[in-house]
Order: sequence, then C-alpha cells, then structure tokens
Amino acid sequence: MANNPIREARRADAFARLQPAFPLKMSMTDQELPDGTRLDDDEFLVRTAKDWGLSLKSLVLTTRRLFCPSDLTGRTTLSLPLTDVLSVALHKHLIGFSTIVVDIRDGRQASFPAHINGQLVSSDIAAAVDYAKRSAGLDRSTAASSPSPRDRYELLREIVELRRTGVLTEVEFEKEKARILEEP
Repeated sequence: MANNPIREARRADAFARLQPAFPLKMSMTDQELPDGTRLDDDEFLVRTAKDWGLSLKSLVLTTRRLFCPSDLTGRTTLSLPLTDVLSVALHKHLIGFSTIVVDIRDGRQASFPAHINGQLVSSDIAAAVDYAKRSAGLDRSTAASSPSPRDRYELLREIVELRRTGVLTEVEFEKEKARILEEP
C-alpha cells in the first residue's frame, strides 16, 4: 500500500487517542483485510489468526470489526461490526476440536474452529465487543433487545427487495418474514 503522509498522521493521532482506553494491545500495521478492503483511518489491527496460533487466514480482529469464517467449512468470510455481535462463546466438544460461536444481531451465527487457544480467542473478541458497545453507548441489553417497529419495517422492506431481485427464493422469503414478524 502506498504511503500517504496525511492518512498516516490521522491514523497516528487516532491511535494515540484510542490506545489508552482500548482493552487489548493494538497495532498501527496497515494491512489488507480478508474482504479486500483496508483499515479505516481510526481502525487498528488487534489480532489475527496467526497471533492466536490458528491457521484460519480469514480470522482478523480490529478495533471495529471481526472478520471470521461464517461456518466450520471456512469457505465464506463475514465482516461483522463489533457492535452487531451479541455474544461470543467457546464450545468445547467431548470429541474433536472446540469451536467459537458468534451470535449476531440479525439472528445469524458464525462459527469457526479453535484447535488451540480457544479461551483466549473468545475472551479477546468479547473484550473488543464490550469496548465497542460501551464506546457506541450500547450495553448488552440494548444490543440484544428486539427491533423497534421501524426497524422491523426496514427489515421487511429489505427482504422484499431481496426476493424481487432473486437473492431470496419465495420459500426463503416467507421463512425470513415469519422470523421477523415473530420477534417481540
């Protein structure tokens, strides 16, 4: 990436302001993210899979987002704003490897293997999520509350558009619509 002195100065200033308050060690390293984008001027690298000793290339934690596999196959990567994460849990299985399960505000889940250091991975992600929510003025109960009627209508409009463009089948649309309408 080309060096841009103005961007680097903005990043250095933002880093100096955020570093004392952020609960985990951050890095000014400006790297390409799994979705091909780069860090925002006020966003910093916290951990990568390599830092945790994992082989998942798509696992990256920043001060604002979590990039992780959407499922155990690791074929697709999600970019999740930390404020959209409801919970992070380590599931230890009797046989096989442990998994990290991330519950997301829209009702989805992401899960990925944590062969080693699972407790550390889940606690680091949870600490970053807690900080992001406090900074945004949210707490766990606010983030997990049901959508307001206005939000519900917006979700319905979105799935109507997804059905119209062919992204959702009629069956998927009806299932998603029922889920939205059933929420309290």
